[in-house]
Amino acid sequence: MKKVTVGVVGFGTVGGGVVDILQKNRDLIKERSGVNIELKYVASKNFGGTGVEILYAKKTFDYNDIINDKEVDIVVELVGGIDVPFDIITKAINAGKNVVTANKALLAEKGGEIFSLAEQKGVLIGFEASVAGGIPIIRVLRDSLIGDRVDQILGILNGTTNFILTKMFEENMDFSQALKRAQELGFAEADPSFDIDGIDTAHKISILSRLAFDTSVDFNSIYIEGIRNISLEDVKYAYELGFVLKLLGIAKMDDDGLIEVRVHPALVSKFNQLAFVREEYNAVLVESKNLGISMYYGKGAGRYPTAVSVVSDIVEIALSISDSKVVRKVREIRKREVKSIGDIYSRYYLRFSVIDRPGVLSAISKILGDNGISIAAVIQKEVSPHEFVPLVMVTHHAKEKDLVKALSEINNLKVVKGQGVMIRIVDDI
Repeated sequence: MKKVTVGVVGFGTVGGGVVDILQKNRDLIKERSGVNIELKYVASKNFGGTGVEILYAKKTFDYNDIINDKEVDIVVELVGGIDVPFDIITKAINAGKNVVTANKALLAEKGGEIFSLAEQKGVLIGFEASVAGGIPIIRVLRDSLIGDRVDQILGILNGTTNFILTKMFEENMDFSQALKRAQELGFAEADPSFDIDGIDTAHKISILSRLAFDTSVDFNSIYIEGIRNISLEDVKYAYELGFVLKLLGIAKMDDDGLIEVRVHPALVSKFNQLAFVREEYNAVLVESKNLGISMYYGKGAGRYPTAVSVVSDIVEIALSISDSKVVRKVREIRKREVKSIGDIYSRYYLRFSVIDRPGVLSAISKILGDNGISIAAVIQKEVSPHEFVPLVMVTHHAKEKDLVKALSEINNLKVVKGQGVMIRIVDDI
């Protein structure tokens, strides 16, 4: 039985989980895979606080000890950030070592360089844990759907934001209250910007779009909008109209050959599978030509869900090394243009605060009509004795740049108070 030697760089939450699984399940993995995986090194700046005891691996404070050891076959990078992980991974690849990483930010921003270098050096990159934790969505896109054409992906890819939106919807919390609850329970960081502003989701949908469409995506071309400005009022009105609000990562191949890659709050039908994804869970809907719609659901973060995916990559690469199998590599076949957010077509939820008097609805409807936008549904609330009342609308499909132009004109009406609210509706999957 061939021995495959592994070095883990990073001994934090996920690193501790990986070490724990490799140690406790060593015999189980050997029995199921037929490969003897030896954890030889763990590199970290700090070996305390994880609650995991390193039983037989060597401890080192310098990851170069792992990279320079000719016996190490796989380097597992679990450090986080960009610059240091990039140094670790590129040095490992140049040394002829295979790599496993859970670093979504690094792959989203420097994936092209890494995959290209790995192909040149003939080594393998495992990155299942970089998206949606324990959900095997990378393997689905890379392997299971290799004979099918993916048309679009809709993903709830961030557990923090899904937890917040669930609390707003189910417990009538406003955004600040729901965020505070998420922080108290450890689902949100003290500085939650990376999650609530959509950056984390954007990193993940960038990786999925690369796999789905065999193309590289410039991260700066992704439209990103978070949930900071979502109000409880809109969550409630949207549900009256038959929708549930989620933060979605969206990747689509359009008929014009351009791709859409975007992150923003979106309304989905309350009967859509994504509407039932609650709390900190993640889910990905994939629509492909032959399989149709399939859904992948599970915990998107946490020590052991993520560690399970990392170990899965280690075992897959170990099998390739021991059996000389060919494992498919991510290859940048082409570079496609990402469609501007202004050029997408969508239905829209709109809410305005308007003076409660005759003629207001017709004035707003005229502006929308003059910009080629038709109305599908209207809710006008009487909130006496206030002078301004909410006017809620749902439009038919329209080009976003036309909708934005109409909103600008409507916001300038004297009968409208403040800025109107616009939320995109996703109803084509």
